[in-house]
Amino acid sequence: MKKAQQIRFLTGIFLILSLNLSAQNLKNYFSVSEVSFSNTIYKLAWSSHPNDVYYKQEYLPAGEKSESFKTMIMIEAITVDASIENVVRLKESELQERKKTDQVCNYQITTNSQTGEYMIDFLLSSGDIVEWNAYRYKKIVDTKGKPTVLLFALSKRAYGNDYKNFLVGLKSERIDAINLVWKYNLSTIKLQD
Repeated sequence: MKKAQQIRFLTGIFLILSLNLSAQNLKNYFSVSEVSFSNTIYKLAWSSHPNDVYYKQEYLPAGEKSESFKTMIMIEAITVDASIENVVRLKESELQERKKTDQVCNYQITTNSQTGEYMIDFLLSSGDIVEWNAYRYKKIVDTKGKPTVLLFALSKRAYGNDYKNFLVGLKSERIDAINLVWKYNLSTIKLQD
């Protein structure tokens, strides 16, 4: 498949996925009920498998809720034979488009040449929310032998007037957080239906 066709195919999949996400009964699709990250335990809080190729789980620390979280871990998988480069380009296109209407939006893409993995760390805002994310992409083979793009992500948020302190703190914490996302052992994540 040509690169342009792959990008259109992936764009179509992600558009369908974004329109099709709906809350379901909590099910653990990745055999990971909790994530220990930066001395915090994140428990499985939400999961979705809206179609045959897409899986998503969100993990929150004790006392936090999805609608008002300060930190969240996400694991996602798309079981298609797509290159990580194309998936990353798709996210980059989304962020470039967002920059037209979001003055806070900014991003950086890095790669690990030894593993072939990519990371996008990005900042965005919506209303009174400012959010920073580190998305780590890795190509794996699922338990059924299907090529899969796995996403492991850290998300941090601030609300209202807390955004100023959040942005100041992010300057000093960002690199450490990115390094922790890079170092997280993804071998424990096993996609299962």
